[in-house]
Amino acid sequence: MFAIAEHHLVRHPQLALAAAHRFPFVLLDEMQDTSDLQQRLLDKVFGPSSTVVQRVGDVNQRIFADGPDAAQPSSFPLPHAAQLPVSRRFGSKIAALASDLTIHRRQRIEGAGHDGAVALLLFDDDTVAEVVPAFERMAAVTVPRQLLLDNPPRVLGARLTPGSAPAFPQSISCYVPGFTITPVQAAGSLITATRTAQELRQSGDSHAAVTLLWNAIRDVARLASSGGLPTLRRLDRDPTTVGGRARLLLHDLLTSPLDSHVEWEVLTARLLRLVSDLTQSPLKGVARLTDPFAYIPSVAQPAPVPGASVDADQGVVASVAGSIQSAKGETHAATLILECLERSGKKYDVHEVLELLSRDQDASKALLTVQRAAQLVFVGATRATHLLAFAAHRTRAERYVEAMTARGWSVHDIHAL
Repeated sequence: MFAIAEHHLVRHPQLALAAAHRFPFVLLDEMQDTSDLQQRLLDKVFGPSSTVVQRVGDVNQRIFADGPDAAQPSSFPLPHAAQLPVSRRFGSKIAALASDLTIHRRQRIEGAGHDGAVALLLFDDDTVAEVVPAFERMAAVTVPRQLLLDNPPRVLGARLTPGSAPAFPQSISCYVPGFTITPVQAAGSLITATRTAQELRQSGDSHAAVTLLWNAIRDVARLASSGGLPTLRRLDRDPTTVGGRARLLLHDLLTSPLDSHVEWEVLTARLLRLVSDLTQSPLKGVARLTDPFAYIPSVAQPAPVPGASVDADQGVVASVAGSIQSAKGETHAATLILECLERSGKKYDVHEVLELLSRDQDASKALLTVQRAAQLVFVGATRATHLLAFAAHRTRAERYVEAMTARGWSVHDIHAL
């Protein structure tokens, strides 16, 4: 796509003039993840013109990296770029942590949001599977229940599945039994997600079930629609509206037996019409949906359902697990960052960050592996509004308890939660 664009811009420079005339004002969001190649194309179109270009982003949340090319005249951010240091998402404790993890551009972030809590959860080899349930119980007593119902606790890690290293735990799947990854493009990915959501509903957590299913639909819809689907909370409840029809379809998907390919085809046909109505645009590339929409028979014993069930007595709301990278730009009421093995297979990310913080070391001067860990943790840590928690193995983290307590963190043994 970029090669074709550059080819035409070189051979037909008047195209750049036409585009610049068509768009006198251009806003580029998430600029930190715009590659050098993409920036060069944008410069060819809007650089020499009178177009007003406004770029917004946070270089400390950069999760993609190009090679060490020479800085361009339009490199982001420019030296005179305005700073936006105030965050209304979180309060002073999370802001202080985030400030110490700024890698690409040192910044003192001011927290103007809720004065949330930061916690460190210590686990042992035999309590790895208890980490997430303990976090969910902590969230239940720390965060208003309605906030958790509207926005379930999130469990994040830098790594989804284990590698070949013998170390344990390594990834999210080590902490969350039954956690699996189904690629959006995989054959039968939507019906697989639907059956998983049905299991969640049958276990008593309807909110987690409908959230999981709608997010799966949103992911699949991106393959055939240029307009993204709204979040679940933005769907209208009036049954006469398209949002109401979407909620009705979600109900039918969660309650239908899904034992017949005929019934599944009726449901997916409804979904196609719904996506077109919600985006108010014709679908493109419908053929891309053939595999994810495919019907596959149910297995005799369904796979374990990720996440915990609801405990009605304690008001526990089941969490949703995923990668730190996938949560970029989101806001969570409660976030847990799991200690994962970084890609070299030698170091744990949360442990490296704890050591960095305990020494009051400038993160931008740390080793490259430590910088990468700090950068990802920064992205995950800046999602939470009320509760931010880290899970770390006792043998690696116990030495930092005093320093973290001095920062205002609370430290908990998994056995005591």
